[in-house]
Amino acid sequence: MSDLRNDYEKQSLKKQLSYKEYVNSTLEDICGINPFILRTTILTENGNVYSNFVEDSLTQIKQVKKHIAYSRVGYKNEEYVTDVYEGEINMLPYKLLTIVYAMYPVESDQKLATIYIDLDFEEIEKSFSVFSNDEIECCLFNRNGIVYTSEKKNNFLLEDVKKIYENPNHQGTLEADGSVWNAHVVKIDDLDWYLVQCMQRKSFLFNSIKNILLFCFWILMVFVFLLFGGMQLINRITKPITEFSNALNQVTLHKKQKPRHIQLKEDVPQEISTMVSGYNDLVSRIEENIILAYKNEISQKKTELQMLQYQINPHFLYNTLNIVSALAKLNGVDEISEISECLSHIFHYNVKGGNIVQLKKELENLQCYVKIQSMRFPGKFDVIYNVEEEMLTCEMLKFILQPLMENAMEHGVIPCKRRGRIEVTGKITSANIAEISICDNGNGMSDETLQMLHQELEKDLQQGVNHSSSGIGLINVHQRIKNYYGEEFGILVESNQGEYTCVTVRFPVLEKEV
Repeated sequence: MSDLRNDYEKQSLKKQLSYKEYVNSTLEDICGINPFILRTTILTENGNVYSNFVEDSLTQIKQVKKHIAYSRVGYKNEEYVTDVYEGEINMLPYKLLTIVYAMYPVESDQKLATIYIDLDFEEIEKSFSVFSNDEIECCLFNRNGIVYTSEKKNNFLLEDVKKIYENPNHQGTLEADGSVWNAHVVKIDDLDWYLVQCMQRKSFLFNSIKNILLFCFWILMVFVFLLFGGMQLINRITKPITEFSNALNQVTLHKKQKPRHIQLKEDVPQEISTMVSGYNDLVSRIEENIILAYKNEISQKKTELQMLQYQINPHFLYNTLNIVSALAKLNGVDEISEISECLSHIFHYNVKGGNIVQLKKELENLQCYVKIQSMRFPGKFDVIYNVEEEMLTCEMLKFILQPLMENAMEHGVIPCKRRGRIEVTGKITSANIAEISICDNGNGMSDETLQMLHQELEKDLQQGVNHSSSGIGLINVHQRIKNYYGEEFGILVESNQGEYTCVTVRFPVLEKEV
């Protein structure tokens, strides 16, 4: 309750009135359910009052303090009970018995509020009638004497009752108006009351067992009524938290079901509203992540389909190139034979094996591509390989390096007037991550072009590849790596216009597939 936690005054007037109306309505429902409770009043430490009869609640509290007869005070526990007294509720006279409790939070020793529960003593008297008849009588004594008796003609003395209670079995005899009664006395320690059930001696043996059972039932019913009223109050306050708990159980126990948002009424406390709002935000983010996962899976399938399209009829081309290479050797045209063998190797590499190869196989394919380009552009560039020996057996995706080399040639060294230099380097970091770089001393990229390329690399997984971009080869490689290895891997691009461009591939070193 926001009022009890000292932030009630910070709320708007509308929320204060709405909250007060909610609590008063709850108290009214509880009193309507329990016939023994006439009025329930909550007085907070802030001075705010809640009651099903607010108008005379402060006057009632002052009157209760005058009639307090018994108290029990302990750690985080204060209980007070009044004598039976005459009072008014909503301008109607009643015989009242008031019980007072102090409310403490679990996590603190600071008292939050005091609850005053006014019981209709006339209703309590009526409940005694089921235990009384012409032979059996029930009496109730407090420290001032008898407060209730089912037979007005019998006037027992409190002193006699106390003497009977001092007996080991709390049983004895009472005399009144010439009659002798067998009596059993029970003391209610919390109230310092004595409850007496007595029977005329002539019928005692016949009805003793029946009366004891009825007496126990009556005691149980009193506690059930009080417990039921308290549970009703707790249920009205904790219902929003229960809804929140059920929603969490749906997520944890039924993982295949879609998490649902929680809708609360506007008059719930601020703390619960904030907690549920955070949960709803979490559900929204989970839904977004599910959609993103679907998009990533679709993107990976599209990439696999594109790779299959690249493999259309490669066997026919591979066999044809072998024939061309053989004819070139027979006719002494070594250049044509060499180009045919390299191109044949590339097609064979494309067809043979799965999607994962060793780095040395990828480098062999790259060298064939470089040899073809060297014959196409003789003397235009040099390629240097500087790869650590232990990297050659690393497993990696197929066709990663060739698009990067193609990008370095077509956009770097070939358009440049000076002789180009391309260096291929590879190493394994201390974090067991393979890094392969292809750097050229070509024209480089402007800051605007580099920035646009970085933007394409960031958005390709979520929004798809812009096929009009000049860096389509880099983006495809980046997408394949991230789809296969995860978001933290891919390519890094560095460039300075007129000086260099360096593209680095990063992927984890994995165990060799069996």
